[in-house]
Amino acid sequence: MLVVGICIIAHAPLASALKSCSQHIYSTTEDAGCDGIACFDVPADLDVDAGIAHAAKLIDGLRCNDGILIFTDLIGATPSNIAHNFLDDPKVRIVTGVNLPAIITALSAPKDAPVNQVMTLAEGAAHAGISSRIGRVPEGTEA
Repeated sequence: MLVVGICIIAHAPLASALKSCSQHIYSTTEDAGCDGIACFDVPADLDVDAGIAHAAKLIDGLRCNDGILIFTDLIGATPSNIAHNFLDDPKVRIVTGVNLPAIITALSAPKDAPVNQVMTLAEGAAHAGISSRIGRVPEGTEA
């Protein structure tokens, strides 16, 4: 069981896609921690109050001892705005700009790691998981 609960709130269908990818990665192991991820795919026509109520049910359903880490996709957008309603809870942390490296790192964190440590590890992995490459540039052209 995860000590830190994980919830992904993102534009549809990103939240469930990230959970599915995590389950795919962990499918060959005995660790079913990713099955406990709560995810909320936010539809384009969502009533924000209904979205907040739905997210509250998901977050309340997470069984965790140390806190909740909420991942969102885009700061200032509806999923992020919904998540920010839960910051009054001292156990809630938010990482915006979620990607698969962030989720996998949070799932791979030591099971007794406090929520602040898991948040820091996940954010670092999100940054480190982004890379740019360029192939050979043909002579006489600009990169």
